[in-house]
Amino acid sequence: MRKRSLATVFQYAVTITTLMLAAPVVAQAPPTAQNIIPDAITYATQGKISSLDPGAGTLIITPENQSPIPMTVAPGVSLGDLADGDVASVHYTRTVTFTVGNAPVTATGTATVAQAAQNPADIATATTPTMIIGRVVKINGPSSVDVVNNNGGGIYTIKTTQPSRMTAIAKLKVGDSVTVHVSPIVATSLAKCGLFGKGLFGC
Repeated sequence: MRKRSLATVFQYAVTITTLMLAAPVVAQAPPTAQNIIPDAITYATQGKISSLDPGAGTLIITPENQSPIPMTVAPGVSLGDLADGDVASVHYTRTVTFTVGNAPVTATGTATVAQAAQNPADIATATTPTMIIGRVVKINGPSSVDVVNNNGGGIYTIKTTQPSRMTAIAKLKVGDSVTVHVSPIVATSLAKCGLFGKGLFGC
């Protein structure tokens, strides 16, 4: 086997190092998440009750050809004549509020920016209120901002396709804190449908 001289090996190492240093360093863009905060809603539907807990005041209703909808029950709404398997008509709401301010870095929410960005469905289906506090570190344009959790952490690019939220983004500046409160879906009225709750003859 042919041996390389020490000088040749050294020159080879210098060449490789030089090439590595000359290679451009590409900065990684922050992870991007879109429409992570659910809409405020006021809606009505009917479907089969697949889970009912009168003690906890929660239920899951599954409209036909749709995903199950977990919800809490507003105070004063009776569940007395309803049972698992009944077909019911339900009116429900979800409230969402945004507050822009200068929250102290010690203020924390029930979910972080990372959790919201990575698992937005968890917020949309939560049966307890969710609060997220983020801090703006960069404005990317009318529909996008870079945000970190209020007390630091990884940066996430948050995009929206909703005109009302684009208007809100236009008013933000770097350093602003944004506090988001998302209520669970709340059933404001419930009624058993049809004969014996089987949905026969409509609601």
